[in-house]
Amino acid sequence: MEECEEMDEYVTVAVPGKRKRRYADNSARSRAKENRYSGVDKIPQVACTHNNSVTCRAGALTEADITYINAKLYTSRDKVKQDAILLSYMYVMPCKRRRRKVKAEEKQRQRDLTIKYFVLKEDTTIVPVCQASFLSIFGVKKDRVQGVAKYWLENGKARPENRGGHRQKDEEAAKRQKVRSHIQSFACKATRYARRGAPGRKFLPGDLSVAKMHRIFLEQNHQEVSYSLYWSIFVYEFNLGFGHPAKDVCSACVKSRIAIKDPDLSAEEKRDKILMYTVHCRRARQFFDTLHDVGDTYTVCFDIMENLVLPKSAVGHAYNSHHLYMYVLAIVRHRGRGEPQRRHEISLYTWLEYQNSKDSNMIASALQHFLTSVARADLHQCQSLRLFSDSCYVQNKNINVLSMLFALRSQLFPQLNITYFFPIRGHSFLPADRVFERIEQDIEKKATVLMPEEYCEILRQHGTVHEYGKDWQCYDFKEEAGRFTKSLRLVKISDARVLQISGDKLGFKPSFAGEFSQHSVLKRWKKWSQFNPPLLPNVNCVKEEKKTDVMKILGEMGVEKSVLDFYENILSNAGDKDISQDLDDSDDE
Repeated sequence: MEECEEMDEYVTVAVPGKRKRRYADNSARSRAKENRYSGVDKIPQVACTHNNSVTCRAGALTEADITYINAKLYTSRDKVKQDAILLSYMYVMPCKRRRRKVKAEEKQRQRDLTIKYFVLKEDTTIVPVCQASFLSIFGVKKDRVQGVAKYWLENGKARPENRGGHRQKDEEAAKRQKVRSHIQSFACKATRYARRGAPGRKFLPGDLSVAKMHRIFLEQNHQEVSYSLYWSIFVYEFNLGFGHPAKDVCSACVKSRIAIKDPDLSAEEKRDKILMYTVHCRRARQFFDTLHDVGDTYTVCFDIMENLVLPKSAVGHAYNSHHLYMYVLAIVRHRGRGEPQRRHEISLYTWLEYQNSKDSNMIASALQHFLTSVARADLHQCQSLRLFSDSCYVQNKNINVLSMLFALRSQLFPQLNITYFFPIRGHSFLPADRVFERIEQDIEKKATVLMPEEYCEILRQHGTVHEYGKDWQCYDFKEEAGRFTKSLRLVKISDARVLQISGDKLGFKPSFAGEFSQHSVLKRWKKWSQFNPPLLPNVNCVKEEKKTDVMKILGEMGVEKSVLDFYENILSNAGDKDISQDLDDSDDE
């Protein structure tokens, strides 16, 4: 049984992951290791009393010479490089003659190599020194020098770093890749409205956990991978959580899951409930499969963002009062699953509550502007236009928007085949919602927003902004559609899953499968080439009560006089039209 309140997605590696990785370079242990080879606490000096003998002339070195020689070693804090420098100041050779120095043979030391030491002064003069002075000048120990010389004599090269590191590096890398592939095999879901607290977070099913995923991995791969390794990859390389925030979920899914858990159900009844729920989920999934199957079509998704409030303030009284609304309609060109959303392919249409209402006329006008200006050149080269939106009948799933599409095809794009898809209720997570997610994250960073221009500045970072009255206008499609279309008695548009516009007839499908049934929508003696909606005047939809609350909030915030004058001007005609402007932007059918 699958849960699919939102659109299923592939799990991807995220940078950064759910947790921030610790950096070992900042640890006390790493700093101590770095200081160990820095020479900070070591004072170079001559440790012998040889007076210019043949084998040691360390007494002839001045303080400046000793400091210069010591600094040459510590130009690097890497042990391997320092060992190579020490080796360059030594003549290493095997022992040629052994002389007995003690009577007891078992106490006789058997040396395998002979080392002659020297240092190089700043004027490139070679000065032979004894072992004691060599060690004290460079501040190193005897065992380190002996080890470097012995390795060179046996292998003919400087000693590499053999401490620490991965003893089985390739095998470890293969294990990590298998763990990543296993985590990516799960399907996750992105949130819709509950996303501000965890930007970029995606969610695995709530009945999973890291421990369960680790057990599944061991059962499938039969390979020993520790839980700590699996957990570290999960939290440091993936931004995943468990469970799915219960926001705007499908009521049918919730009812089905509750009904399936009913202990009084018989086995046969429970099987029927599970079957119905599975069919429902497959229908919802089919919508998203169709959405991502772009091919050579021009695919457009559009949706209205949650209302932006003006003025936005962190004051508690302002939070609970009425606000002026700013509406944002996002129209996005979708190029398929996993494809990036480019800023120039995102159009954001904005208008305010005092300019006009949030209804089908505004949606149809904005969509017409997009298709005739932004996408016009591309549509002339395409044969198929696909539209995806939620199933809100008040705003977009109605004859007004369809009439605009019919007229648009007849007047500008006669070769275009237009198909309009609607999701299953509660499963309408569209690509436009991803744009809203990014916008909301930026808006959340601003505690106060007083003017519409501040919102527009944020919106321009995510797409092309089209402001109402400057870039586009509203037309009365509702009035014109009433003159051109007849009532559909055999079909109900709100029941449609797919609508098709080709010619003068409307193709109708109540499901994503099957054939279209054709229905005539045009009145007799009418032609779509004559469809010409009139310009709709601005309508101030702000009620008098809201105007009073907004001005009261501004007064308590102590804003500048210019801001007060702006709101006073735009709200001067508030209450002229009694219209419900709290239209729900959900996908209620």
